[in-house]
Amino acid sequence: MDFSETLKQLRSQYLINDVDFSCERTRLEYIDMIKHAKPDYFITLTLAYNVNEHDAVKALNKCIWHVSKQIYGHSTDDKNNRLKVLPFIETTASNELHFHLLVNQPRNRRKKVDLKEIIKQKWKHIDIHGYATFDNDEWFKKVNNIDGIAKYITKQTYGNNRPLVVDCL
Repeated sequence: MDFSETLKQLRSQYLINDVDFSCERTRLEYIDMIKHAKPDYFITLTLAYNVNEHDAVKALNKCIWHVSKQIYGHSTDDKNNRLKVLPFIETTASNELHFHLLVNQPRNRRKKVDLKEIIKQKWKHIDIHGYATFDNDEWFKKVNNIDGIAKYITKQTYGNNRPLVVDCL
C-alpha cells in the first residue's frame, strides 16, 4: 500500500479530524524522508539544563558546523562537504529537550573519520551540552531497523509540534 492510500484508509477508518489527519500525514512524510535518507547512525544528544528551544537549536547548529568543518575542512559551504544529518528535537516528560540525529557516515577520501569521537568532542565544547549523553554507548548507534527508528523519532508529531529541526538542515 502506498503513502496516499495509507492516509485515505486511516482517515476513513478512524474518521479523524483535519488536524489529526494533517499531523499523521506529516509524521508519515517524515518517516518516508528518513527511509529515503538511509542514515547510518542514530545519535542522541542531551542538554545539561533546561534551555529554550531557540538556544538548543542554535547550539546544535554550531555543533554540526564544527563537526563538518573538522571532517571536511574549510569547504563546508559546499553541500557535498557537509555532514548529512536529519535532526529531530524531543521533549521529555519533565519538559527538557534533547536531540535525535540521523546521520550518514561522511564520505571523505582524505582520511578515515571517527564520527563518534568527533561528535562527542564537539558537543562537549558546546556550553549547554548534557553529560548524560556519554555515560554509555547508547547515544551513538548503528541503524539496523530504520522502520522502528523512524517511528520512534516521529512519535512527538502532533498539534503544532513538528520535531524536525529545519534550521539545522
